[in-house]
Amino acid sequence: MTTAETHPAHAVRIRPATLADAATLTELGARTFRDTFAADNTPENVEAFLASHYRPEIQEAELKDPSNLYLLAEVSGVPAGFALLRDGACEQGVQAERPLNLSLLYVDRPFLGAKAGAALMLRCLEEGRARRHDVLWLGVWERNARALAFYSRWGFTEVGEMRFLLGNDPQRDLVLALAL
Repeated sequence: MTTAETHPAHAVRIRPATLADAATLTELGARTFRDTFAADNTPENVEAFLASHYRPEIQEAELKDPSNLYLLAEVSGVPAGFALLRDGACEQGVQAERPLNLSLLYVDRPFLGAKAGAALMLRCLEEGRARRHDVLWLGVWERNARALAFYSRWGFTEVGEMRFLLGNDPQRDLVLALAL
Protein backbone atom coordinates (compact mmCIF):
# COMPACT_ATOMS: atom_id res chain seq x y z
CA MET A 1 0.00 0.00 0.00
CA THR A 2 1.40 3.41 -0.97
CA THR A 3 1.64 6.36 1.37
CA ALA A 4 -1.11 8.19 -0.50
CA GLU A 5 -3.50 5.27 -0.06
CA THR A 6 -3.09 5.27 3.72
CA HIS A 7 -4.51 8.80 4.01
CA PRO A 8 -7.95 8.84 2.42
CA ALA A 9 -9.31 12.21 1.37
CA HIS A 10 -12.75 12.17 3.00
CA ALA A 11 -13.38 15.92 2.66
CA VAL A 12 -12.75 15.86 -1.09
CA ARG A 13 -15.63 15.00 -3.41
CA ILE A 14 -14.76 13.65 -6.87
CA ARG A 15 -17.37 13.66 -9.61
CA PRO A 16 -17.44 13.34 -13.38
CA ALA A 17 -17.44 16.77 -14.97
CA THR A 18 -20.35 17.75 -17.21
CA LEU A 19 -20.74 20.24 -20.05
CA ALA A 20 -21.84 22.76 -17.44
CA ASP A 21 -18.31 22.54 -15.98
CA ALA A 22 -16.51 23.58 -19.20
CA ALA A 23 -15.86 27.18 -18.11
CA THR A 24 -14.73 26.01 -14.65
CA LEU A 25 -12.31 23.51 -16.22
CA THR A 26 -11.00 26.21 -18.57
CA GLU A 27 -10.34 28.66 -15.74
CA LEU A 28 -9.00 26.05 -13.33
CA GLY A 29 -6.83 24.46 -16.02
CA ALA A 30 -5.28 27.76 -17.11
CA ARG A 31 -4.67 28.89 -13.53
CA THR A 32 -3.11 25.63 -12.34
CA PHE A 33 -0.96 25.32 -15.48
CA ARG A 34 0.29 28.90 -15.03
CA ASP A 35 0.93 28.31 -11.30
CA THR A 36 2.87 25.12 -12.07
CA PHE A 37 4.98 26.22 -15.03
CA ALA A 38 5.16 30.03 -15.32
CA ALA A 39 8.19 30.43 -13.05
CA ASP A 40 10.29 28.06 -15.22
CA ASN A 41 9.21 29.16 -18.69
CA THR A 42 8.86 32.36 -20.69
CA PRO A 43 5.56 34.20 -20.38
CA GLU A 44 5.18 34.04 -24.18
CA ASN A 45 5.45 30.24 -24.27
CA VAL A 46 3.10 29.77 -21.32
CA GLU A 47 0.49 32.11 -22.78
CA ALA A 48 0.77 30.53 -26.25
CA PHE A 49 0.16 27.11 -24.72
CA LEU A 50 -2.78 28.36 -22.65
CA ALA A 51 -4.37 30.04 -25.68
CA SER A 52 -4.22 26.79 -27.64
CA HIS A 53 -5.36 24.44 -24.84
CA TYR A 54 -7.68 26.30 -22.47
CA ARG A 55 -10.75 27.86 -24.03
CA PRO A 56 -14.33 26.89 -23.17
CA GLU A 57 -14.94 25.45 -26.64
CA ILE A 58 -11.89 23.18 -26.24
CA GLN A 59 -13.02 21.86 -22.87
CA GLU A 60 -16.58 21.46 -24.23
CA ALA A 61 -15.27 19.34 -27.13
CA GLU A 62 -13.18 17.25 -24.73
CA LEU A 63 -16.21 16.74 -22.46
CA LYS A 64 -18.30 15.60 -25.44
CA ASP A 65 -15.67 13.08 -26.58
CA PRO A 66 -16.70 9.64 -25.24
CA SER A 67 -13.05 8.54 -25.05
CA ASN A 68 -12.41 11.23 -22.41
CA LEU A 69 -13.41 11.40 -18.77
CA TYR A 70 -12.91 14.62 -16.82
CA LEU A 71 -13.02 14.24 -13.05
CA LEU A 72 -13.58 17.32 -10.91
CA ALA A 73 -12.39 17.51 -7.30
CA GLU A 74 -14.36 19.74 -4.95
CA VAL A 75 -13.71 20.72 -1.35
CA SER A 76 -16.79 22.18 0.37
CA GLY A 77 -18.31 22.73 -3.08
CA VAL A 78 -15.32 24.70 -4.38
CA PRO A 79 -13.43 23.33 -7.42
CA ALA A 80 -10.05 22.19 -6.10
CA GLY A 81 -8.57 20.25 -9.00
CA PHE A 82 -9.27 17.98 -11.92
CA ALA A 83 -8.02 15.02 -13.89
CA LEU A 84 -8.51 14.03 -17.52
CA LEU A 85 -8.43 10.37 -18.52
CA ARG A 86 -8.13 9.46 -22.21
CA ASP A 87 -9.01 6.00 -23.43
CA GLY A 88 -7.01 4.33 -26.18
CA ALA A 89 -4.02 6.64 -26.43
CA CYS A 90 -0.59 5.08 -25.94
CA GLU A 91 2.97 6.42 -25.97
CA GLN A 92 6.05 4.46 -27.01
CA GLY A 93 7.42 2.48 -24.07
CA VAL A 94 4.02 1.80 -22.53
CA GLN A 95 3.45 -1.96 -22.52
CA ALA A 96 -0.30 -2.50 -22.43
CA GLU A 97 -3.16 -4.15 -24.22
CA ARG A 98 -5.73 -1.67 -22.85
CA PRO A 99 -3.87 1.50 -21.84
CA LEU A 100 -5.47 4.49 -20.16
CA ASN A 101 -3.77 7.87 -20.35
CA LEU A 102 -3.85 10.19 -17.35
CA SER A 103 -3.58 13.22 -19.59
CA LEU A 104 -3.99 15.86 -16.88
CA LEU A 105 -4.04 16.00 -13.10
CA TYR A 106 -3.86 19.41 -11.47
CA VAL A 107 -4.72 20.75 -8.03
CA ASP A 108 -5.37 24.43 -7.42
CA ARG A 109 -2.71 26.03 -5.22
CA PRO A 110 -5.01 26.77 -2.22
CA PHE A 111 -5.83 23.05 -2.04
CA LEU A 112 -2.32 21.64 -2.24
CA GLY A 113 -1.94 19.45 0.83
CA ALA A 114 -5.72 19.02 1.22
CA LYS A 115 -5.58 15.50 -0.31
CA ALA A 116 -7.36 16.57 -3.52
CA GLY A 117 -4.55 15.09 -5.61
CA ALA A 118 -4.71 11.80 -3.71
CA ALA A 119 -8.50 11.67 -4.08
CA LEU A 120 -8.20 12.31 -7.83
CA MET A 121 -5.55 9.62 -8.21
CA LEU A 122 -7.60 7.09 -6.27
CA ARG A 123 -10.58 7.78 -8.52
CA CYS A 124 -8.43 7.53 -11.67
CA LEU A 125 -7.17 4.13 -10.55
CA GLU A 126 -10.72 3.01 -9.72
CA GLU A 127 -11.99 4.17 -13.12
CA GLY A 128 -9.14 2.44 -14.92
CA ARG A 129 -9.74 -0.85 -13.14
CA ALA A 130 -13.53 -0.66 -13.52
CA ARG A 131 -13.11 -0.10 -17.27
CA ARG A 132 -10.69 -3.04 -17.46
CA HIS A 133 -7.60 -1.10 -18.47
CA ASP A 134 -4.31 -2.83 -17.71
CA VAL A 135 -2.01 0.21 -17.47
CA LEU A 136 -2.41 3.85 -16.43
CA TRP A 137 0.26 6.01 -18.03
CA LEU A 138 1.16 9.70 -18.19
CA GLY A 139 3.75 12.19 -19.32
CA VAL A 140 5.35 14.57 -16.83
CA TRP A 141 7.92 17.31 -17.36
CA GLU A 142 11.34 16.11 -16.26
CA ARG A 143 11.76 19.30 -14.19
CA ASN A 144 8.43 19.01 -12.31
CA ALA A 145 9.88 17.60 -9.08
CA ARG A 146 6.61 17.86 -7.13
CA ALA A 147 4.68 15.82 -9.70
CA LEU A 148 7.48 13.28 -10.09
CA ALA A 149 7.52 12.70 -6.33
CA PHE A 150 3.72 12.38 -6.26
CA TYR A 151 3.64 9.78 -9.02
CA SER A 152 6.55 7.89 -7.51
CA ARG A 153 4.62 7.57 -4.23
CA TRP A 154 1.80 5.95 -6.20
CA GLY A 155 4.15 3.40 -7.74
CA PHE A 156 4.53 4.81 -11.25
CA THR A 157 7.81 3.95 -12.96
CA GLU A 158 9.59 5.55 -15.88
CA VAL A 159 9.13 3.65 -19.16
CA GLY A 160 10.20 6.21 -21.73
CA GLU A 161 10.19 9.83 -22.76
CA MET A 162 8.31 12.06 -25.17
CA ARG A 163 8.51 15.58 -26.55
CA PHE A 164 6.13 18.23 -25.20
CA LEU A 165 5.86 21.52 -27.04
CA LEU A 166 5.27 24.49 -24.75
CA GLY A 167 4.70 27.42 -27.09
CA ASN A 168 7.80 27.17 -29.27
CA ASP A 169 9.94 25.41 -26.65
CA PRO A 170 10.34 21.64 -27.14
CA GLN A 171 10.61 20.05 -23.70
CA ARG A 172 11.31 16.53 -22.47
CA ASP A 173 8.56 14.71 -20.62
CA LEU A 174 9.12 11.42 -18.87
CA VAL A 175 6.59 8.69 -19.61
CA LEU A 176 5.49 6.95 -16.42
CA ALA A 177 3.29 3.86 -16.15
CA LEU A 178 1.52 1.86 -13.49
CA ALA A 179 0.03 -1.60 -13.97
CA LEU A 180 -3.61 -1.77 -12.97
